[in-house]
Amino acid sequence: MSKVSVTLGKRLVKIRENLEISQEEFAFKCGLTAAHMGQLERGEKSPTLDTLQKIADGLCITVSDLLDFGLNLPANKFDSKTNKILSIIQSRTNEDKSKVYNMIKLLFK
Repeated sequence: MSKVSVTLGKRLVKIRENLEISQEEFAFKCGLTAAHMGQLERGEKSPTLDTLQKIADGLCITVSDLLDFGLNLPANKFDSKTNKILSIIQSRTNEDKSKVYNMIKLLFK
């Protein structure tokens, strides 16, 4: 375990806890398996650049922000319910996202 991997793992745990989501939900949000996310959170594995990009995309931040350990990420841009909704639709097609958007517009009209 490298020091950087352990530090990143602790950061991932903190972000996940701020989002108030399970490790499984966090992994899904980032396009990873729960087992892989667990290894990353424990600092047992060093992420590839592709994995870092997936995590950053899942959090709607840049890789640079993810790796800026001095930056206190506002990982909880939204409340936990909004984050859960976003994690469900994030990996859907643009067509599906448009459908959801239109349903929400109708619902709150």
